[in-house]
Amino acid sequence: MKGMETLGFKGMPEQTLAQIKPKLKKLHFPTMTVILVTDRQGDRARSRYRVLLEAGKHVFFSEEAFGPGFGEAGAKALSELIATLKGSGVRRFKEAVLPPDVYAALDDMPHQQALERVLASAAQADPKIYAA
Repeated sequence: MKGMETLGFKGMPEQTLAQIKPKLKKLHFPTMTVILVTDRQGDRARSRYRVLLEAGKHVFFSEEAFGPGFGEAGAKALSELIATLKGSGVRRFKEAVLPPDVYAALDDMPHQQALERVLASAAQADPKIYAA
């Protein structure tokens, strides 16, 4: 069973990105899967994201802090994170769009259940759609 560590601060893109960056040093990028988790479909201009990073035994899940739903800072932080990951060799990007009630309940679920729910909903995504 994988342990999942939650990183960041809800609604605080720069601070969440700053907390994620040091964690990247211990991850193996070629095997990493990045899943962007949201409760909005077809409305990227207002989307808010949590980011799940899965690389072997390491699983990190950010608080909801990325994307245009958090203004220019949120869009910039998401774009910077994606660029960093792509530049480091990550090739597996996915998106999971969850129903709003499930998305809101992720923090209340046991980590393994939340991880399974996100993985079950994830579909391939082109990282270019998250770049500013």
